[in-house]
Amino acid sequence: MPFRSVVVQAIAAALLGVALAAPPGARAAELLTLDRAEHLALTHAPWYAHHRRNVAAAAERVEYARRLPDPQLTLGALNLPADSLSLNDEDMTMLMVGLRQQFPPGDTLDLRGERARAELNAEDARLALEARRLQRELREVWLELYYLERALETVRALQPLRAAAARAAEGRYRAGVARLQEVLMERQAVARLADREQVLIADIARQRARLARWIGAAADDPLPDALPELPAVPEGFDAAHHPALRAAGAELNAARVDVDLARQEYKPGFMAELSYGARRERPDLVSAMVTMDLPIAPGKRQDRRVAEKRINEDGARLAAEDLKRELEAEFRAARAAHDALAARLRIYARDILPDARRAAEVTVAGFARDQAELREARIQEIETRLEARRLETELAKSRAQLLYFTGESQP
Repeated sequence: MPFRSVVVQAIAAALLGVALAAPPGARAAELLTLDRAEHLALTHAPWYAHHRRNVAAAAERVEYARRLPDPQLTLGALNLPADSLSLNDEDMTMLMVGLRQQFPPGDTLDLRGERARAELNAEDARLALEARRLQRELREVWLELYYLERALETVRALQPLRAAAARAAEGRYRAGVARLQEVLMERQAVARLADREQVLIADIARQRARLARWIGAAADDPLPDALPELPAVPEGFDAAHHPALRAAGAELNAARVDVDLARQEYKPGFMAELSYGARRERPDLVSAMVTMDLPIAPGKRQDRRVAEKRINEDGARLAAEDLKRELEAEFRAARAAHDALAARLRIYARDILPDARRAAEVTVAGFARDQAELREARIQEIETRLEARRLETELAKSRAQLLYFTGESQP
Protein backbone atom coordinates (compact mmCIF):
# COMPACT_ATOMS: atom_id res chain seq x y z
CA MET A 1 0.00 0.00 0.00
CA PRO A 2 1.42 3.44 -0.88
CA PHE A 3 2.80 5.40 2.04
CA ARG A 4 0.40 8.31 1.40
CA SER A 5 -2.65 6.04 1.63
CA VAL A 6 -1.39 4.59 4.91
CA VAL A 7 -0.97 8.09 6.38
CA VAL A 8 -4.41 9.18 5.25
CA GLN A 9 -6.07 6.10 6.75
CA ALA A 10 -4.20 6.58 10.02
CA ILE A 11 -5.32 10.19 10.29
CA ALA A 12 -8.91 9.24 9.49
CA ALA A 13 -8.87 6.50 12.13
CA ALA A 14 -7.48 8.91 14.73
CA LEU A 15 -10.16 11.49 13.99
CA LEU A 16 -12.87 8.83 14.19
CA GLY A 17 -11.52 7.69 17.55
CA VAL A 18 -11.62 11.25 18.91
CA ALA A 19 -15.16 11.71 17.68
CA LEU A 20 -16.33 8.46 19.27
CA ALA A 21 -14.60 9.31 22.53
CA ALA A 22 -16.36 12.67 22.82
CA PRO A 23 -19.59 12.69 24.81
CA PRO A 24 -22.61 12.25 22.51
CA GLY A 25 -24.40 15.22 24.04
CA ALA A 26 -21.44 17.50 23.38
CA ARG A 27 -21.30 16.53 19.71
CA ALA A 28 -25.04 17.05 19.23
CA ALA A 29 -24.94 20.42 20.98
CA GLU A 30 -22.38 21.67 18.48
CA LEU A 31 -24.62 20.98 15.50
CA LEU A 32 -26.90 23.76 14.37
CA THR A 33 -29.97 21.68 13.59
CA LEU A 34 -33.02 23.40 12.17
CA ASP A 35 -34.98 22.79 15.38
CA ARG A 36 -32.21 24.32 17.46
CA ALA A 37 -31.96 27.34 15.18
CA GLU A 38 -35.72 27.92 15.40
CA HIS A 39 -35.64 27.67 19.19
CA LEU A 40 -32.75 30.12 19.42
CA ALA A 41 -34.44 32.57 17.09
CA LEU A 42 -37.76 32.55 18.95
CA THR A 43 -35.86 32.97 22.22
CA HIS A 44 -33.28 35.58 21.30
CA ALA A 45 -34.33 37.44 18.13
CA PRO A 46 -34.69 41.14 19.12
CA TRP A 47 -37.56 41.90 16.74
CA TYR A 48 -39.62 38.99 18.04
CA ALA A 49 -38.89 40.09 21.61
CA HIS A 50 -40.12 43.55 20.58
CA HIS A 51 -43.49 42.05 19.62
CA ARG A 52 -43.68 40.22 22.95
CA ARG A 53 -43.22 43.58 24.68
CA ASN A 54 -46.06 45.01 22.60
CA VAL A 55 -48.34 42.25 23.85
CA ALA A 56 -47.30 42.91 27.46
CA ALA A 57 -47.96 46.63 27.02
CA ALA A 58 -51.40 45.98 25.49
CA ALA A 59 -52.27 43.72 28.44
CA GLU A 60 -51.40 46.54 30.84
CA ARG A 61 -53.60 48.90 28.84
CA VAL A 62 -56.57 46.57 29.30
CA GLU A 63 -56.16 46.87 33.07
CA TYR A 64 -56.52 50.65 33.22
CA ALA A 65 -58.66 51.50 30.19
CA ARG A 66 -61.98 51.06 32.04
CA ARG A 67 -60.93 53.14 35.03
CA LEU A 68 -62.20 56.59 35.80
CA PRO A 69 -59.70 59.41 35.36
CA ASP A 70 -57.76 60.26 38.51
CA PRO A 71 -59.51 62.80 40.73
CA GLN A 72 -58.10 66.30 40.88
CA LEU A 73 -57.16 68.14 44.06
CA THR A 74 -57.84 71.87 44.14
CA LEU A 75 -56.17 74.27 46.58
CA GLY A 76 -56.62 78.01 46.69
CA ALA A 77 -57.25 81.26 48.50
CA LEU A 78 -60.51 83.09 47.65
CA ASN A 79 -61.51 86.71 48.00
CA LEU A 80 -58.10 88.13 48.81
CA PRO A 81 -58.02 91.96 48.96
CA ALA A 82 -56.21 93.23 45.91
CA ASP A 83 -54.40 96.02 47.72
CA SER A 84 -52.81 93.98 50.50
CA LEU A 85 -53.25 90.32 49.49
CA SER A 86 -53.66 89.67 53.20
CA LEU A 87 -55.54 86.67 54.57
CA ASN A 88 -56.63 88.62 57.67
CA ASP A 89 -58.08 91.90 56.36
CA GLU A 90 -61.45 90.68 55.04
CA ASP A 91 -64.03 88.36 56.56
CA MET A 92 -64.84 86.91 53.12
CA THR A 93 -61.27 85.70 52.59
CA MET A 94 -60.97 81.96 52.93
CA LEU A 95 -58.63 79.06 52.18
CA MET A 96 -60.20 76.36 50.05
CA VAL A 97 -59.46 72.68 49.42
CA GLY A 98 -61.52 70.56 47.08
CA LEU A 99 -61.80 67.37 45.03
CA ARG A 100 -62.92 67.19 41.41
CA GLN A 101 -63.90 64.00 39.51
CA GLN A 102 -64.67 63.70 35.83
CA PHE A 103 -67.23 61.16 34.50
CA PRO A 104 -66.99 60.44 30.74
CA PRO A 105 -70.29 60.37 28.83
CA GLY A 106 -72.45 57.27 28.46
CA ASP A 107 -70.68 53.92 28.15
CA THR A 108 -67.34 55.47 27.28
CA LEU A 109 -65.42 53.61 30.00
CA ASP A 110 -66.76 50.18 29.04
CA LEU A 111 -66.10 50.88 25.38
CA ARG A 112 -62.54 51.98 26.12
CA GLY A 113 -61.98 48.67 27.87
CA GLU A 114 -63.48 46.82 24.91
CA ARG A 115 -61.21 48.69 22.52
CA ALA A 116 -58.16 47.92 24.66
CA ARG A 117 -59.15 44.24 24.56
CA ALA A 118 -59.38 44.42 20.75
CA GLU A 119 -55.89 45.98 20.64
CA LEU A 120 -54.58 43.17 22.84
CA ASN A 121 -56.10 40.58 20.49
CA ALA A 122 -54.45 42.34 17.57
CA GLU A 123 -51.06 42.32 19.29
CA ASP A 124 -51.46 38.63 20.14
CA ALA A 125 -52.19 37.90 16.49
CA ARG A 126 -49.24 40.01 15.36
CA LEU A 127 -46.98 38.09 17.72
CA ALA A 128 -48.18 34.79 16.22
CA LEU A 129 -47.70 36.26 12.73
CA GLU A 130 -44.17 37.37 13.56
CA ALA A 131 -43.39 33.88 14.88
CA ARG A 132 -44.53 32.38 11.57
CA ARG A 133 -42.59 34.92 9.54
CA LEU A 134 -39.47 34.43 11.59
CA GLN A 135 -39.77 30.66 11.33
CA ARG A 136 -40.31 30.82 7.56
CA GLU A 137 -37.38 33.17 6.94
CA LEU A 138 -35.06 31.23 9.22
CA ARG A 139 -35.98 27.95 7.53
CA GLU A 140 -35.31 29.41 4.10
CA VAL A 141 -31.91 30.74 5.17
CA TRP A 142 -30.98 27.53 6.99
CA LEU A 143 -32.02 25.36 4.03
CA GLU A 144 -30.15 27.57 1.58
CA LEU A 145 -27.06 27.37 3.78
CA TYR A 146 -27.43 23.59 3.89
CA TYR A 147 -27.56 23.40 0.08
CA LEU A 148 -24.64 25.81 -0.38
CA GLU A 149 -22.41 23.74 1.88
CA ARG A 150 -23.33 20.58 -0.02
CA ALA A 151 -22.69 22.41 -3.30
CA LEU A 152 -19.28 23.52 -2.04
CA GLU A 153 -18.44 19.91 -1.17
CA THR A 154 -19.51 18.88 -4.66
CA VAL A 155 -17.44 21.56 -6.35
CA ARG A 156 -14.38 20.53 -4.38
CA ALA A 157 -15.03 16.91 -5.32
CA LEU A 158 -15.22 17.90 -8.99
CA GLN A 159 -12.01 19.92 -8.97
CA PRO A 160 -9.60 16.93 -9.00
CA LEU A 161 -11.56 15.34 -11.85
CA ARG A 162 -11.51 18.54 -13.88
CA ALA A 163 -7.82 19.07 -13.16
CA ALA A 164 -7.06 15.52 -14.31
CA ALA A 165 -9.11 16.09 -17.45
CA ALA A 166 -7.13 19.27 -18.17
CA ARG A 167 -3.83 17.46 -17.69
CA ALA A 168 -4.97 14.62 -19.95
CA ALA A 169 -6.03 17.09 -22.64
CA GLU A 170 -2.63 18.76 -22.48
CA GLY A 171 -0.96 15.36 -22.81
CA ARG A 172 -3.05 14.45 -25.83
CA TYR A 173 -2.30 17.85 -27.36
CA ARG A 174 1.44 17.34 -26.93
CA ALA A 175 1.04 13.90 -28.47
CA GLY A 176 -0.73 15.43 -31.43
CA VAL A 177 -4.06 13.65 -30.91
CA ALA A 178 -6.04 16.63 -29.54
CA ARG A 179 -6.63 20.16 -30.65
CA LEU A 180 -5.63 23.27 -28.70
CA GLN A 181 -9.31 24.16 -28.43
CA GLU A 182 -9.91 21.06 -26.31
CA VAL A 183 -7.09 22.06 -23.94
CA LEU A 184 -8.45 25.58 -23.58
CA MET A 185 -11.94 24.28 -22.89
CA GLU A 186 -10.67 22.00 -20.13
CA ARG A 187 -8.62 24.82 -18.59
CA GLN A 188 -11.69 27.04 -18.69
CA ALA A 189 -13.72 24.35 -16.92
CA VAL A 190 -11.09 24.22 -14.15
CA ALA A 191 -11.14 28.01 -13.81
CA ARG A 192 -14.93 28.10 -13.72
CA LEU A 193 -14.94 25.57 -10.88
CA ALA A 194 -12.48 27.72 -8.94
CA ASP A 195 -14.70 30.76 -9.54
CA ARG A 196 -17.77 28.79 -8.49
CA GLU A 197 -16.00 27.76 -5.29
CA GLN A 198 -15.33 31.38 -4.34
CA VAL A 199 -18.94 32.36 -5.08
CA LEU A 200 -20.20 29.55 -2.85
CA ILE A 201 -17.83 30.54 -0.04
CA ALA A 202 -19.14 34.12 -0.19
CA ASP A 203 -22.77 32.93 -0.32
CA ILE A 204 -22.23 30.72 2.72
CA ALA A 205 -20.76 33.64 4.64
CA ARG A 206 -23.79 35.78 3.72
CA GLN A 207 -26.28 33.16 4.84
CA ARG A 208 -24.49 32.67 8.16
CA ALA A 209 -24.49 36.43 8.64
CA ARG A 210 -28.27 36.42 8.12
CA LEU A 211 -28.63 33.65 10.68
CA ALA A 212 -26.51 35.61 13.14
CA ARG A 213 -29.11 38.37 13.13
CA TRP A 214 -31.52 35.95 14.83
CA ILE A 215 -29.36 33.49 16.74
CA GLY A 216 -26.05 35.25 17.35
CA ALA A 217 -22.79 33.31 17.55
CA ALA A 218 -24.55 29.96 17.08
CA ALA A 219 -24.81 30.84 13.38
CA ASP A 220 -21.19 29.68 12.98
CA ASP A 221 -21.90 26.16 14.28
CA PRO A 222 -21.73 23.28 11.79
CA LEU A 223 -24.87 21.97 10.15
CA PRO A 224 -25.92 18.29 10.24
CA ASP A 225 -25.38 16.11 7.19
CA ALA A 226 -29.02 15.15 6.67
CA LEU A 227 -31.79 17.37 5.38
CA PRO A 228 -34.45 17.76 8.10
CA GLU A 229 -38.01 16.55 7.58
CA LEU A 230 -40.48 19.39 7.96
CA PRO A 231 -44.02 18.76 9.25
CA ALA A 232 -46.64 17.66 6.76
CA VAL A 233 -48.68 20.41 5.14
CA PRO A 234 -52.47 20.26 5.64
CA GLU A 235 -54.45 19.89 2.43
CA GLY A 236 -56.80 22.80 3.02
CA PHE A 237 -56.23 26.41 3.96
CA ASP A 238 -58.63 28.58 5.92
CA ALA A 239 -57.43 32.16 5.75
CA ALA A 240 -59.59 33.08 8.76
CA HIS A 241 -57.18 31.13 11.00
CA HIS A 242 -54.09 32.92 9.69
CA PRO A 243 -52.68 35.33 12.30
CA ALA A 244 -52.46 38.16 9.75
CA LEU A 245 -56.20 37.95 9.15
CA ARG A 246 -56.89 37.54 12.87
CA ALA A 247 -54.95 40.76 13.46
CA ALA A 248 -56.95 42.48 10.73
CA GLY A 249 -60.17 41.20 12.33
CA ALA A 250 -59.12 42.60 15.70
CA GLU A 251 -58.35 45.95 14.07
CA LEU A 252 -61.81 45.88 12.48
CA ASN A 253 -63.36 45.26 15.91
CA ALA A 254 -61.40 48.20 17.28
CA ALA A 255 -62.74 50.38 14.44
CA ARG A 256 -66.29 49.32 15.29
CA VAL A 257 -65.74 50.25 18.91
CA ASP A 258 -64.42 53.64 17.76
CA VAL A 259 -67.80 54.25 16.09
CA ASP A 260 -69.60 53.46 19.35
CA LEU A 261 -67.19 55.69 21.27
CA ALA A 262 -67.91 58.56 18.89
CA ARG A 263 -71.65 58.08 19.45
CA GLN A 264 -71.14 58.56 23.18
CA GLU A 265 -70.22 62.17 22.52
CA TYR A 266 -73.88 62.90 21.83
CA LYS A 267 -74.39 62.33 25.55
CA PRO A 268 -73.21 64.81 28.18
CA GLY A 269 -70.20 64.14 30.32
CA PHE A 270 -70.08 65.29 33.93
CA MET A 271 -67.62 66.69 36.38
CA ALA A 272 -68.44 66.70 40.10
CA GLU A 273 -66.59 68.96 42.51
CA LEU A 274 -66.71 69.21 46.31
CA SER A 275 -64.74 71.93 48.13
CA TYR A 276 -64.29 73.19 51.68
CA GLY A 277 -63.50 76.80 52.49
CA ALA A 278 -62.06 77.85 55.87
CA ARG A 279 -62.58 81.46 57.06
CA ARG A 280 -60.97 83.29 59.99
CA GLU A 281 -63.91 84.69 61.96
CA ARG A 282 -66.98 83.48 60.10
CA PRO A 283 -68.43 79.97 59.54
CA ASP A 284 -66.58 77.73 57.14
CA LEU A 285 -68.26 77.01 53.79
CA VAL A 286 -68.86 73.81 51.84
CA SER A 287 -69.46 73.95 48.08
CA ALA A 288 -70.67 71.25 45.68
CA MET A 289 -70.86 71.72 41.93
CA VAL A 290 -71.64 69.63 38.86
CA THR A 291 -70.31 70.63 35.44
CA MET A 292 -72.01 69.12 32.41
CA ASP A 293 -71.06 69.07 28.73
CA LEU A 294 -73.57 70.64 26.34
CA PRO A 295 -73.43 68.98 22.90
CA ILE A 296 -75.68 71.61 21.39
CA ALA A 297 -74.26 71.57 17.83
CA PRO A 298 -73.94 67.89 16.87
CA GLY A 299 -74.00 68.60 13.17
CA LYS A 300 -70.67 70.42 13.33
CA ARG A 301 -68.85 68.08 15.69
CA GLN A 302 -70.45 64.79 16.77
CA ASP A 303 -71.98 63.93 13.39
CA ARG A 304 -68.68 64.55 11.66
CA ARG A 305 -66.77 62.47 14.15
CA VAL A 306 -69.17 59.52 13.83
CA ALA A 307 -68.95 59.77 10.03
CA GLU A 308 -65.16 59.72 10.24
CA LYS A 309 -65.16 56.59 12.40
CA ARG A 310 -67.65 54.85 10.12
CA ILE A 311 -65.42 55.54 7.13
CA ASN A 312 -62.46 54.13 9.06
CA GLU A 313 -64.51 51.04 9.87
CA ASP A 314 -65.36 50.52 6.19
CA GLY A 315 -61.68 50.92 5.34
CA ALA A 316 -60.69 48.31 7.93
CA ARG A 317 -63.33 45.92 6.53
CA LEU A 318 -62.07 46.37 2.98
CA ALA A 319 -58.46 45.90 4.12
CA ALA A 320 -59.38 42.64 5.86
CA GLU A 321 -61.19 41.36 2.76
CA ASP A 322 -58.24 42.29 0.53
CA LEU A 323 -55.84 40.55 2.90
CA LYS A 324 -58.01 37.42 2.87
CA ARG A 325 -57.94 37.29 -0.93
CA GLU A 326 -54.20 37.96 -0.98
CA LEU A 327 -53.49 35.12 1.45
CA GLU A 328 -55.66 32.70 -0.52
CA ALA A 329 -54.00 33.65 -3.81
CA GLU A 330 -50.50 33.34 -2.33
CA PHE A 331 -51.37 29.95 -0.86
CA ARG A 332 -52.62 28.65 -4.22
CA ALA A 333 -49.46 29.89 -5.93
CA ALA A 334 -47.26 28.32 -3.23
CA ARG A 335 -49.16 25.04 -3.46
CA ALA A 336 -48.72 24.97 -7.26
CA ALA A 337 -44.98 25.62 -6.92
CA HIS A 338 -44.71 22.90 -4.26
CA ASP A 339 -46.53 20.33 -6.39
CA ALA A 340 -44.38 21.15 -9.43
CA LEU A 341 -41.17 20.73 -7.42
CA ALA A 342 -42.42 17.43 -6.00
CA ALA A 343 -43.20 16.21 -9.52
CA ARG A 344 -39.76 17.23 -10.78
CA LEU A 345 -38.08 15.48 -7.88
CA ARG A 346 -40.01 12.30 -8.64
CA ILE A 347 -38.73 12.45 -12.23
CA TYR A 348 -35.19 12.84 -10.96
CA ALA A 349 -35.59 9.92 -8.56
CA ARG A 350 -37.29 7.68 -11.12
CA ASP A 351 -35.37 8.45 -14.32
CA ILE A 352 -32.58 11.02 -14.29
CA LEU A 353 -30.57 9.89 -11.25
CA PRO A 354 -30.73 6.15 -12.05
CA ASP A 355 -29.73 6.82 -15.67
CA ALA A 356 -26.77 8.97 -14.60
CA ARG A 357 -25.72 6.29 -12.11
CA ARG A 358 -26.01 3.52 -14.71
CA ALA A 359 -24.07 5.58 -17.24
CA ALA A 360 -21.22 5.95 -14.76
CA GLU A 361 -21.34 2.26 -13.84
CA VAL A 362 -21.28 1.15 -17.49
CA THR A 363 -18.32 3.44 -18.15
CA VAL A 364 -16.47 2.13 -15.12
CA ALA A 365 -17.20 -1.44 -16.22
CA GLY A 366 -14.88 -1.01 -19.13
CA PHE A 367 -16.98 0.22 -22.00
CA ALA A 368 -15.34 3.64 -22.01
CA ARG A 369 -13.05 4.43 -24.86
CA ASP A 370 -10.62 6.28 -22.62
CA GLN A 371 -10.19 7.86 -19.23
CA ALA A 372 -11.71 11.14 -20.45
CA GLU A 373 -15.07 9.46 -20.98
CA LEU A 374 -14.83 7.90 -17.51
CA ARG A 375 -14.17 11.26 -15.92
CA GLU A 376 -17.01 12.93 -17.82
CA ALA A 377 -19.44 10.20 -16.72
CA ARG A 378 -18.46 10.67 -13.10
CA ILE A 379 -18.67 14.45 -13.38
CA GLN A 380 -22.11 14.17 -14.95
CA GLU A 381 -23.30 11.89 -12.16
CA ILE A 382 -22.03 14.25 -9.47
CA GLU A 383 -23.62 17.26 -11.16
CA THR A 384 -26.92 15.40 -11.45
CA ARG A 385 -26.88 14.51 -7.77
CA LEU A 386 -26.26 18.17 -6.96
CA GLU A 387 -29.21 19.21 -9.12
CA ALA A 388 -31.39 16.72 -7.26
CA ARG A 389 -30.12 18.14 -3.98
CA ARG A 390 -31.12 21.61 -5.16
CA LEU A 391 -34.63 20.33 -5.94
CA GLU A 392 -34.86 18.71 -2.49
CA THR A 393 -33.85 21.98 -0.87
CA GLU A 394 -36.29 24.02 -2.93
CA LEU A 395 -39.06 21.54 -2.10
CA ALA A 396 -38.28 21.95 1.61
CA LYS A 397 -38.37 25.74 1.21
CA SER A 398 -41.70 25.43 -0.55
CA ARG A 399 -43.06 23.35 2.30
CA ALA A 400 -41.84 25.97 4.78
CA GLN A 401 -43.74 28.58 2.77
CA LEU A 402 -46.93 26.49 2.88
CA LEU A 403 -46.55 25.98 6.63
CA TYR A 404 -46.39 29.74 7.00
CA PHE A 405 -49.94 29.84 5.65
CA THR A 406 -51.45 26.76 7.27
CA GLY A 407 -49.48 26.59 10.51
CA GLU A 408 -48.43 23.31 12.00
CA SER A 409 -49.70 21.22 14.87
CA GLN A 410 -47.51 21.32 17.94
CA PRO A 411 -46.62 18.01 19.68
